[in-house]
Amino acid sequence: MCHSSRYRRRGEKFLEAFNSLAGYRQEIVANCRFARETLCDCSEIDAELGELHREIEVVTELSRKAIHDNAHAAISQAEWRERNNGYLERHRKAVERARELEDLKRERQNKNLMLEGFIRGIEAQPLVLEDFDDKLWLAAVEKAVVGEDGGLMFVLKDGTKITSDN
Repeated sequence: MCHSSRYRRRGEKFLEAFNSLAGYRQEIVANCRFARETLCDCSEIDAELGELHREIEVVTELSRKAIHDNAHAAISQAEWRERNNGYLERHRKAVERARELEDLKRERQNKNLMLEGFIRGIEAQPLVLEDFDDKLWLAAVEKAVVGEDGGLMFVLKDGTKITSDN
């Protein structure tokens, strides 16, 4: 079997499998919206980032004050270094945690965009597809797996699995 007929056959199997979901369309969309609300919520991340930014400001000001005091008053250098190193360590930890949270937030925002694209793709399609649609494939399908029996399983981006017999 040549490549083009194999791809055409997979496309037909995808249409068959996708059309089998027509009765579950609203449920799939509702599940995706729930997943977006649950998995993509950044409110706790934003709150913690706000606290970390305030911590960074406070520690920066404390460090500035320590430098000023050291320059204008006789202070034990060992005591000053210990205090300033403590401020620097607090600052380092806060910045490190803020970076971790910003990465997590970006990941959730990307997941949100992916799910929103999936939802729009599902809602924009007619209940029954007659022709293969590249855009729907890209928006909806995470991967296609060929089984030992030659049947196909399509894993959608929301985690739904649909199978098409050989």
